[in-house]
Amino acid sequence: MIPDPYKVLGVPPTATDEEITRAYRRLAKKYHPDLNHGNPEATKKMSEINAAYEQIKSGKAARGSNQESAHGNYGSYGSGGSFGGFGNYNYGWQQKRGYSEFDQVRNYIFAGYYREALNILAGINNRSAEWYYYSSVANAGLGNKITALEQAKKAVTMDPNNLEYRRFLAHLQQGGEAYRRQSRSYGMPICVIPQVCLTLCLARMCCTFCGRPFC
Repeated sequence: MIPDPYKVLGVPPTATDEEITRAYRRLAKKYHPDLNHGNPEATKKMSEINAAYEQIKSGKAARGSNQESAHGNYGSYGSGGSFGGFGNYNYGWQQKRGYSEFDQVRNYIFAGYYREALNILAGINNRSAEWYYYSSVANAGLGNKITALEQAKKAVTMDPNNLEYRRFLAHLQQGGEAYRRQSRSYGMPICVIPQVCLTLCLARMCCTFCGRPFC
């Protein structure tokens, strides 16, 4: 566990979710290993940044002796963890040990590099539900509506019990209304923008994908 994850991200412990998101995204763009070829220091720094961000979002980072963590309800990058802007879900982000290809894909999407994310996905032979989910997100970011919908459906077909995949598919099919209805049924906050980096991307892509503002 990192002693001071807020220091790693360059934000104070009182920083809001949006401020933490912006700090993470800025650092991800700067230190992403695929943007710093052959630089082991960048890889090490990116791992530290990821760990710090996950620690904050998991609610494990102290925010002061008398202040309850504002992130305690969001969980880590596991099932049912934080995917901020669309409720207390992470839309399938998996917490990994080490630095996997999916970590690279996720970081590219965080940074808005959807084509680069798809390039990495193209080199992954195991087309799992997670693969189709990431590919759907990246294609949605590029405005490839038909492909994004088909792949989101495929992810749900392969893993029908994954609530994050199902909710993302519903969001693509019906726009913000589907999410708002589901949020009410689960007693979750509606349209809290944004608490993790990817929700910034998804909120923007929904405006293009659905042809109307998200909120």
